[in-house]
Amino acid sequence: MASRKIIIGMTGASGSVFGIRLLEALKESDVETHVIASKWAQRTMEHETSLTVEKLRDLADV
Repeated sequence: MASRKIIIGMTGASGSVFGIRLLEALKESDVETHVIASKWAQRTMEHETSLTVEKLRDLADV
C-alpha cells in the first residue's frame, strides 16, 4: 500500500506531456496516483502526443 497519494489534474491547456511525465516518474515511487482529465485535456493530449486516454489511465493507479 502506498504511503502517499497524489491527484494529477489535467485541463485542456497545452502541455499535457508534463502530466504524463509526472505519472511516469511517480510509477517508480511509493506514491499512489489518481488522474483527472477533462474532455479537452483528453483531446489535446491525443493531438500533442501519441498517448490515448486508455494509456493515460494505465499510467495512474486509480
